[in-house]
Amino acid sequence: MAEEHRIFVGRKAELKRFDEILRDPAGQAILVVGQQGMGKTWLVDKMAEFARSHPDLKCGAVRYEVTPTDSVDSVLELMLDHAYDAARVVEGSFDGTRRRLEQWRAFLNVLRLGDLALSLRRDPKRNTRDQFIERLELISKRMPEEGRAVFIIDPEKYVQPGSDQAWGVVTRQLPPRIKLLIAQRSDDAIAKSRDFRALSNVKPVPQSDLDVLDEQAIEDLIDVYARRPGMPAVDELRQAVARYNGHPYAVPAALGIIADGLPVSELPADPTKEAIAAAQWQRVCAKESEAVRLLQAYAILEVTVPDEVVETVAAVDSAVRTHLLADPYIATLLRPEEDGRRIYHSLLADHVREHIANTDAAAYHRRAIEEYRRRLTADVKADALSAMRLAEHVLAAEGREAFFTALSRECTEPLLNLGLLDKAEALLLHALDSARHGSHDEAVARGNLGVIYERRGELERAEEMHLQSLEVFKQLGCLKGMATQYNGVGEVYYTRGQLDQAEQMFLKSLAIDEQLDWPRGLAGSYGNLGLIHKRRGELDEAETMYTKALAIFERLRLFAGMARQYNNLGSVHSQRGDLDQAEQMHERALDISRSLGRIDGIASACGNLGIIHFERDDLDRAEESFKEALRLFGQLGDLQGVAKQHGKLGCVSWKRGDYQDARQSWTRARDLFRRIGMPHMVEEMQGWLDELPDGDGENGAPPDEGDKPGE
Repeated sequence: MAEEHRIFVGRKAELKRFDEILRDPAGQAILVVGQQGMGKTWLVDKMAEFARSHPDLKCGAVRYEVTPTDSVDSVLELMLDHAYDAARVVEGSFDGTRRRLEQWRAFLNVLRLGDLALSLRRDPKRNTRDQFIERLELISKRMPEEGRAVFIIDPEKYVQPGSDQAWGVVTRQLPPRIKLLIAQRSDDAIAKSRDFRALSNVKPVPQSDLDVLDEQAIEDLIDVYARRPGMPAVDELRQAVARYNGHPYAVPAALGIIADGLPVSELPADPTKEAIAAAQWQRVCAKESEAVRLLQAYAILEVTVPDEVVETVAAVDSAVRTHLLADPYIATLLRPEEDGRRIYHSLLADHVREHIANTDAAAYHRRAIEEYRRRLTADVKADALSAMRLAEHVLAAEGREAFFTALSRECTEPLLNLGLLDKAEALLLHALDSARHGSHDEAVARGNLGVIYERRGELERAEEMHLQSLEVFKQLGCLKGMATQYNGVGEVYYTRGQLDQAEQMFLKSLAIDEQLDWPRGLAGSYGNLGLIHKRRGELDEAETMYTKALAIFERLRLFAGMARQYNNLGSVHSQRGDLDQAEQMHERALDISRSLGRIDGIASACGNLGIIHFERDDLDRAEESFKEALRLFGQLGDLQGVAKQHGKLGCVSWKRGDYQDARQSWTRARDLFRRIGMPHMVEEMQGWLDELPDGDGENGAPPDEGDKPGE
């Protein structure tokens, strides 16, 4: 009986209308509108299920639960990036977007689109909406006549005001066989927009807002519950729920309360959905105290969480939680999902939160903070849930200043390591909007945004953010902040190949680090100066800098920094021709990175080990290592890493005599380097391409992963 409140009844007319729209090959937006509790999400779920199992059409569906901080462009960027990742990732996934990648892979497979990786990758320098429409047109052209692509936009709460105009721009240009399914509350921006509803290819389902359940749907629902032992007669149940006028939330909730033993006479007379939510909560409060704590913890946590997280926050052990979930009524109030559970409807969750005492709520938030921090430590691999939620709980329990600190020091780096650049950017932009102008918080947020933009290959935006952050830190007289941003600006220059400018920035950072006697800062500056020496071919000087950096990271027990310097030292040994010593360094880096779950470190080590195999003419192992590095860098959204791996794979093909494949790989690398703004690498790739017609050019060694900015 744990799933009875989710029995789908009625809505036959809506599903029939949805079928008609699916069969129409025109590009259309399907708008599902209803007040809270009217069953929008349930109907959209059924629509997606119906589409995927359609008897006459081949439909793929991918779903996005949009948060209030998501702009239209950020959602479209997500779609493009996830489509790219799904097309490239053959096996394995990463926390937080696993389901999305699985949806996209199934979507691509159903529609027989093949590997569209390069076509689906977005260009950060171009308008996102234009690119999104271009990709939809590509998908539309590649689909069979009976193919349909359904993109579902289901806001968690609401979409940003004014977004109706942007979604209208996208909707007007939807190509054939593309369907955009949008769920909205009646007072949400898109639902209220006359301009959006007036578009000729917008199809409301139903024609007006979702209404109450019809009589037959209610009868079907009553019939299911009436079969339970001890339930009142059908006529009595019918009379009991009549007061709720067929409301999709209230009717099944009332039947669930009766099934749990509440006399019909004690049902709330108030027919509103708020009253029935209150009755549900009262039923929980009549049970053991652990049940109350469990539901309160789920309400505070808000999103789907693993069982071990809610156990910590509710202060119950696994045996108690299992016992509580054995209660059919408690189980009906929770919605099982792939990664855990959450309260099944926001109406109930909102009511529970409103009735938690402030001191109790603070205790729940503190336990959530402790648990998420534990999950972000070195002995437990960082996960996306912890990185995304920690700062929110800190904000609720400790205030805005602590929120900024947690976001910058504890959350941003794990999100970057997991490749969740969009989530990191959304959190930082949210923080930036609320930061006081000229404050330390503003400077930190801008600096971290610079790191994100550099990862994406958006060097102009990265430089702008780092310079703005640097200026604020100067005005504040914050030397550590200045040193960090000098390094950030230097890394942008280094990526562009502007070594003299980069060196100046790194030396400015080093001078401050020495003035402060700041070990971590010194290690980062030494590592970055090592990059300059190595790029210039000054290997002894580079080794000295890397060794100094490694010694500090070892003393501080900062393992990610140690792994990076082992990779850097390995690249020096490799360039000297000492392949055995280089391999040892890269294997150390790989072991440390794997133990930490550091995807960036694993990717770098794989790419560098591939160079060792390449130099030993073990081309199969080299190719395997380069492809694994390519997969991981793609997962991270690291365009520079992706470009380098294409360059390396081209070297493997060239060495095998497969010049056509080498040309394809080097062309990809060249074009990516050009997009990023790395002219020195564009020139190198073009030089290799120019040698290919003769088939016997003396190409250089593949670009290694050691020459990347340090901690």
